[in-house]
Amino acid sequence: MDVIAGRDVTFPCGDITLQGLLHLPDGDPRSQLAGPFPGVVVCHPHPQYGGDMYNNVVGALVRAALEDGFAALRFNFRGVGESEGAHAAGHAEPHDVKAACALLAAQPEIDSSRIALAGYSFGAAMALLASADVAPSGLALVSLPTIAGEVSPPDGDFPLLLVSGDRDEYSDTAALARLAEATGGRARLEVIPGVDHFWAGSDDRLTATAATFLRTLP
Repeated sequence: MDVIAGRDVTFPCGDITLQGLLHLPDGDPRSQLAGPFPGVVVCHPHPQYGGDMYNNVVGALVRAALEDGFAALRFNFRGVGESEGAHAAGHAEPHDVKAACALLAAQPEIDSSRIALAGYSFGAAMALLASADVAPSGLALVSLPTIAGEVSPPDGDFPLLLVSGDRDEYSDTAALARLAEATGGRARLEVIPGVDHFWAGSDDRLTATAATFLRTLP
């Protein structure tokens, strides 16, 4: 379980309340020094396979944000941990992402015009769906599942990072390459050698890749 220090938060999404953890760049969840900070909302993998906001890949993305001076908000999708509601098979979870973005943008430490989105596996798919309404400053998708078929590029002109391992059985790099091409040049595809879908032992490589991307955002 990832245990980076942060501020416990709750926030509404329709008629339910979701649980999250807010991290500020200097490591002190109470500090407002040097803000307002750009922010990134990080979405966790599939809850029916044990995914929650303490996942190792989520932690790697949070560390990437903090290294680059971003605040990070990780949260539990509906029905996970202390978040209310029930898993909705991806039909309602994009609303959870949008609610998390609204919460982050409302924080006094945050520059509301510079909110990025990141997600891993199921969380990447939900972040992609939500991005059309959120219009993030950037979108980082880790191990985006492609096994259900071709993925349509997101609407908007924000930068996009697609990152996956060359041994990932759920995220086909050829499909990701086609998705990157369909964005008209605004997507960057990174394929990490020797990595499968779960990124075991490769968290630091992901942190470095995501940090490099975040550094390029306006």
